[in-house]
Amino acid sequence: MRCSIATRLLQLYIDKQLTLDQMRTLETHVASCPSCQQEFYVLETIVQDLRSVRMVQEPADLTLNIMQRVALSVQQNQEPRYALLRPSLAESLVIIFLSTVAMLGVILGQPSLRVLLPIANGHDGLSLAFLNFVHLFIDVNSEMLMFIFWIVGTILGVWITLALVGAEVRSQWLKAMIDHLPVW
Repeated sequence: MRCSIATRLLQLYIDKQLTLDQMRTLETHVASCPSCQQEFYVLETIVQDLRSVRMVQEPADLTLNIMQRVALSVQQNQEPRYALLRPSLAESLVIIFLSTVAMLGVILGQPSLRVLLPIANGHDGLSLAFLNFVHLFIDVNSEMLMFIFWIVGTILGVWITLALVGAEVRSQWLKAMIDHLPVW
């Protein structure tokens, strides 16, 4: 018998799954082959060790504990999904401010709407201040205007990003910024 066949039959021998002829052939080979003897002793040791292992009884509330942990992990995974739908007070105020500015820009940009409104017809203080502000930008050269828009856009981009990422990332970002600020 070859060693490759004998090593495949050793586990069946230990499990008493071989015929009498197969057992005698395998025993004869193992008695004369030191490597198969070593393999047989290793398998026998493993089987004896496995038989001596005591079974551990699981706690009575194991299933309940597992189900509670699964439910908690599902809840924790679902919370960030809805974070954008529940803005904080600061985010709500910024949304209101930006939408008000956008709406005023639309109203003041349409002459037919300006005539109908008592405050945006060009004769009150608010519309005069807005028109003066617009004329200030028109009088500034285009390079300066692009520089101002770039700075405002960068600040708004950083602010919007920090508003959307969450409190933990905001606090890490603020700490990193404070660490890199020069000390006077």
